[in-house]
Amino acid sequence: MRDFTQGKIGKELLIFAAPMLIGSVLQQLYSVADMIIVGRFIGGQALAAVGVAMTITMFVLSSLIGLTTGASVVISQFYGAKQYDNLRRTVSVSITSMLGISVVLTTIGIIFAPNLLRLLNTNEDIFNDAVLYMRILMGGVIFPIFYNMYMAYMRALGDSRRPLYFLIFSSFTNVSMNLFFVIILNWGVAGVAIATIISQMFAAFLSFLYADRRIPMLKVRKLIFDPELFKLILRYGIPPAIQMSLVSFAQLTITRLINSFGSLAMAGITAASRIDQFGMMPAATLSMAMSTFVGQNMGAGLEDRAKKSLHIAGFYMVLCSVMMTAVLIFFRNPLMSLFLNTADPNTPEILRIGSEYLNIMVSFYFLFAILFAFNGFFRGTGDAIIAMVFPVVSLTIRASSAYGLVGLFGMGPEALAWSIPIGWGLSSAASWVYYKKRLWAGKVAVKPTQVEEE
Repeated sequence: MRDFTQGKIGKELLIFAAPMLIGSVLQQLYSVADMIIVGRFIGGQALAAVGVAMTITMFVLSSLIGLTTGASVVISQFYGAKQYDNLRRTVSVSITSMLGISVVLTTIGIIFAPNLLRLLNTNEDIFNDAVLYMRILMGGVIFPIFYNMYMAYMRALGDSRRPLYFLIFSSFTNVSMNLFFVIILNWGVAGVAIATIISQMFAAFLSFLYADRRIPMLKVRKLIFDPELFKLILRYGIPPAIQMSLVSFAQLTITRLINSFGSLAMAGITAASRIDQFGMMPAATLSMAMSTFVGQNMGAGLEDRAKKSLHIAGFYMVLCSVMMTAVLIFFRNPLMSLFLNTADPNTPEILRIGSEYLNIMVSFYFLFAILFAFNGFFRGTGDAIIAMVFPVVSLTIRASSAYGLVGLFGMGPEALAWSIPIGWGLSSAASWVYYKKRLWAGKVAVKPTQVEEE
């Protein structure tokens, strides 16, 4: 466990964020390995099917992931204020609620998969594969939820290394099983989905086992339901849950627009988006690390130290983003080619669409860094509402801009790329104004004077 209320801010942030970054890279290998194996060994249409199904699956998962984010903010503040009994009870209440909600969402996802795909105007040539892939993923949705939950809680206590170890094991498991199920057994997209579920199951089990045996504050002796703590979790969990749901909904509207350009456009943008996720990862990871850092310091009453972490982390985030822009612009075509089968006659068109999309978007990563620097700070201070609002506004602007560029100016798939920096830029400007006016102050969940010994 790490106490961020003391020590050099820059050094502590980097030490804490480094394992998180490695873990985020490995976590993305789940989806990237899926896409590479699907694209190279099954084909471009299967790649498009997986892309559509993944968008809907993330929409269904959003509320649960948002609730774990909210609970982790409460946990980090209880930890900073040394209120350990409340911390343990929060963990128990969150597990109870996650179990109930995940069962409901799993049922909805499996039953209504075809209906949801129809709403997105999914092309008939990829529809059956998309339904199959989505239903398998939704059948095991509880595993990524519980892994992400324990990962968030360990990070809230300052431990970013153990989740990394578990993820390394499950990532290698995922890649190995993907190759076995698809290449050797020839199970197609079903094999990719099954491999993903099994590897996520391993990650969830290892995280739970370690927390139960080695972290007393996360050990659950019995499941309870405390209405007051549940309200506190909802206070900080509902805004990110709504945020992620609205973000996912906006992504669905964008996916519907992509589908209007055909399955080749979907395949190209799907591949480009996986590369883009790696490009944004350093800034996004520092944003998450800063939330825990700010949460502990605000819980301890150290506002100046929390604000200083924003300045330091923000500088690191912009620097990383500029570096990633240069790398991805230079290597965009070789990276895109990893996802494509050279024997597929559709490959040149998929490569062209994806490369153009990526080249435009990555040029504005610095705006993403600024937006998420403020967002990480607001989330750590307990201003859950505004931490929800700005990312949602950004994606809403993106979605409306994309439709506007297509409808008013007749643009093609490149409109989807140009709409992204428009959303980042306007939301970053609004975040800066909100920060300077100190509208985030006074939102901390616990008072530093309420000290409770373990």
